[in-house]
Amino acid sequence: MWNNYFAQIRKKYSMRLSTKKPLIINLDGKNATKNQMLNLIVNYEDGFLQNMEKTVEYFTRRYNCIAIFGADEVSFIFLNPAELVADLNSDNNYYSNEIISVFSQYFFDYFNSISKKEKIFWHGKCFSIPQEKVISYIKYKQELIRNLVTTYFLKKKGITNAGRIKSIERIEKCKEFKEEYEKIREIENGILYFDGNRIDIQEYLNGNIKPIESLEKNKYEDYFDITKWNEE
Repeated sequence: MWNNYFAQIRKKYSMRLSTKKPLIINLDGKNATKNQMLNLIVNYEDGFLQNMEKTVEYFTRRYNCIAIFGADEVSFIFLNPAELVADLNSDNNYYSNEIISVFSQYFFDYFNSISKKEKIFWHGKCFSIPQEKVISYIKYKQELIRNLVTTYFLKKKGITNAGRIKSIERIEKCKEFKEEYEKIREIENGILYFDGNRIDIQEYLNGNIKPIESLEKNKYEDYFDITKWNEE
């Protein structure tokens, strides 16, 4: 009787995900954009961006999945969620609250184990989408990441109302900081990983998988005064 009672409560307050459709897990760093000790878009040794890429590389290889990230947001796309679910819990259930609670802890532990700076906590959500919507979802995330990165960039340049500027106008405003803006164009529309490799995002959207060099091999520290970028 009690088993049935509590099973009904769990069913009421959690969502059971599809066993066959791709599973999406979104994570974002709690208060990361407000942390003056971090810079989310400049690539330098043991910086937030480098540590995000290392973490995404690890998890996409471990679970043979896709991930798109930019600044403090990352979305993992598990085309075959069964492998992930089997690793997360012994009873092989697909309840969203259990999946996200365990995976976010895995992500938290790995990211903070390689980061020598501030400890970051991660807020997560998960849901299923149809297979045919995966490409559309990546394009959707590209738009969100572009808005996030350009807004963050302008705020770092002292534009306090950057979040209220329309998307097209915001990009034009970014172009006023020509050399610095050019150096973050590589991450502006998101960074895509598949099975532990960084791949060309446009090629993937066109149906091809083309590995490219990781950001770690193209450091930007020669082009920026990092201390300035940590000021509001």
